[in-house]
Amino acid sequence: MSSAIKSHGFTALGPLHEAIAKLRGWSAVGFAALLGAFAALAFAPFHLTPALIVSLVGLVWMMDGARGDIRWGRALFLRGWAFGYGFFLVGMHWTASAFLVEPQKYAVFLWMPLLALPGGMALIWGAATSLAGAFWSASPSRIFIFSIFFALAELVRGHLFGGFPWNIFGTTWAPGGALSQAASLGGVYWLTLLTLFMCASPAAMVDTRDARGVLGRALPLLIAVILTGFGWAWGAQRLAQPPVMSEETVVLMDVGVPQNKKYAQGSGEKVLNRYGEFLRDIESDPSDIVIWPEGALPFELLANNYALDVISAYLGQRTLIVGSTRRSFDGREGVYHNSLAVLQTENGRAELIALYDKHRLVPFGELPASRIVPFGDALSGILPGAIQQLATSGFEPGSEPTVLFPRDLPPFVALICYEGLFPEITRKAGPQRDDAKWIVTISNDAWFGRGMGPAQHYAQNRYRSIESGLPMARVASRGTTAMVDGLGRETVRGQRVTGDPKGWVSSVARTPLPNALPATPYQKYGPALFWLTLTGFAVLAFLAWRR
Repeated sequence: MSSAIKSHGFTALGPLHEAIAKLRGWSAVGFAALLGAFAALAFAPFHLTPALIVSLVGLVWMMDGARGDIRWGRALFLRGWAFGYGFFLVGMHWTASAFLVEPQKYAVFLWMPLLALPGGMALIWGAATSLAGAFWSASPSRIFIFSIFFALAELVRGHLFGGFPWNIFGTTWAPGGALSQAASLGGVYWLTLLTLFMCASPAAMVDTRDARGVLGRALPLLIAVILTGFGWAWGAQRLAQPPVMSEETVVLMDVGVPQNKKYAQGSGEKVLNRYGEFLRDIESDPSDIVIWPEGALPFELLANNYALDVISAYLGQRTLIVGSTRRSFDGREGVYHNSLAVLQTENGRAELIALYDKHRLVPFGELPASRIVPFGDALSGILPGAIQQLATSGFEPGSEPTVLFPRDLPPFVALICYEGLFPEITRKAGPQRDDAKWIVTISNDAWFGRGMGPAQHYAQNRYRSIESGLPMARVASRGTTAMVDGLGRETVRGQRVTGDPKGWVSSVARTPLPNALPATPYQKYGPALFWLTLTGFAVLAFLAWRR
């Protein structure tokens, strides 16, 4: 059947389309995996969007060939799954680092992040290609169909089993750049839908229909060029406004202790003393807001009187926002929370004035497998302990996303690590979301090495500022510590401080807090534009469809 494939349209692409569409068996699966791996270069820290264009065009052409098979559903699924496996393996290979913090215990389970995780997530994309194949056509309608089903697949990936929307397609655009500003209109899922269409549109220039002219085939590409041009011009105009700073000053502090040394014997006092030195020595004013990262100290801060005494001695009139594991008792055995605490000194003692418990927990990491999937108890026994290492049986989720209103501070939305991936948390935080003036994001990126993982996490966090118009103060242990304005632009990045112990990489910055922007359309209307555009694409697919 493959020999019957004949390409028409833009002549120069014909031989390439025929060669890709004719691939069968393991050759097709292997080539799809290579395309997916290449697509991973389109995301942070590289943002090589042309790699995504090449990869998606290749995938569409592979779907052209698979749709002609007798067992087309199986052929499509395998191509989509292999594409996803290559993409997730390269883009998320850093997840293996968590298994190497204690390699003597967990290195034997590296097959899980390198095989099970990318293979499992790729099942969603395999299903998307199969479903798209049911509506496939040689006409330009297939670009709309492809975009619809893959956008829906990304939505599913962002919610299934708690969700893991890492490197969704809309984040290929460098945050703070012109095209990234579209997220303020309809959110990152809407931008994902547009990105899929724009990047896949060149595939329509060639198909298997007998000569019907190039003009009709060029329609998706023409629409994509118009969307890109208008999007860039609108985004550039939006970025022409310089950041406007408030009177609040924030000090971002991370001592940068390696994860494999953080919980060693005697390390707790060493980490605490280093933070104490920062409080004492870093330039600061009494009214400053100091922020430390998620799990800043390798013990329960709020239950450690010595640590609170040290903080009290150096904090002065400043306010400290700090991440810490916390244990609570509610008429039963104690449960652990991954928390953000706000401390101020009262009568010479650091007192808790506001508290947030992490609401969205990392599946299979902070949230045990036993609470996610059937038979998860057996899986929990071989996975590394909870990411903070102080609650090996997992954390208890907080009640809801929250805007905190500490006295003498601008109210803020609290995000802890993984929560920074989810647009709906920032948008739906209560109570009185509209009163929030900024976002505080704390994270522990030390689990994931110094490569792609921390860079990708930071890039995705910045989209929360674009979507909401709120500036973000971000402190990430051994990740990127920075201030971001309401357009996703980095205004300052943490710099290393002299005197680090061997292997430590500190990061400190003192900066004004940018003013919040007016509420964005996405903040007001949520994903409405995503569903409207999806419906419009479905109508266009129907109008362009030819069997």
